[in-house]
Amino acid sequence: MSEIRRSLHQATAALESGEFAKAESLLLEVLRQAPTYANVYNMLGVIASHRNTPQEAITLFRQALNLNPEYQEAQVNLAITLTEVGAYDQAAQEVGALEQRETTGQTCLSPGVLGKLANAHADLGQKYHTLRLYAQAVVEYDKALGLCPTFADIHVRRALSCRELGDDAGARGSLQRALELNPNYVEAYVNLGLLHQKAGNLSEAVKTWEHALELNPEHRLARIYLVHARASRATVE
Repeated sequence: MSEIRRSLHQATAALESGEFAKAESLLLEVLRQAPTYANVYNMLGVIASHRNTPQEAITLFRQALNLNPEYQEAQVNLAITLTEVGAYDQAAQEVGALEQRETTGQTCLSPGVLGKLANAHADLGQKYHTLRLYAQAVVEYDKALGLCPTFADIHVRRALSCRELGDDAGARGSLQRALELNPNYVEAYVNLGLLHQKAGNLSEAVKTWEHALELNPEHRLARIYLVHARASRATVE
């Protein structure tokens, strides 16, 4: 057993340093000696994900969960990978199972798992947004923010879906919250400027894009928006 533990330790270190071939070789050797280690299947699934073989990764994560149905990290990894291949309903089921256990007190999710779970919801939200299912996207972003309310980038993504829904107030609130969390968040300023422009407040839009360019002078969209807004304001004046 000490040899197995040594191999697992070496495999974990190799995986963390990106030495996937070495990690895989060590993990497969462990499986030959002890085929019931759930964490071995999970690590092999991570390697498969990095190699862009998601179906193999899904199979491996499911094997880990068959051995240990309470394995949080494997379930989060499975949900994320299912999202990547477009299996949104299955991904939502895995995420829901994790949250159900948390709600009923069967488990206490670590900050790391909470972050992965929030990102799994956010990834689902992004997929729904791409499919123009904006209401569903907002639902997923809200779930993500319920888990990790300080993720400023998710507030910005939520704002984009709200804007597509015509919920400008919701979009503005999300962008303002993102800027409370990160006052230098350029994308939040760029999108806030669009809301000011839509509301007919060109002066505020110009001011917002100018600030965005102060933070990042190379931001192409902010510069384009600013040029057009200044031209429009000059025409009106």
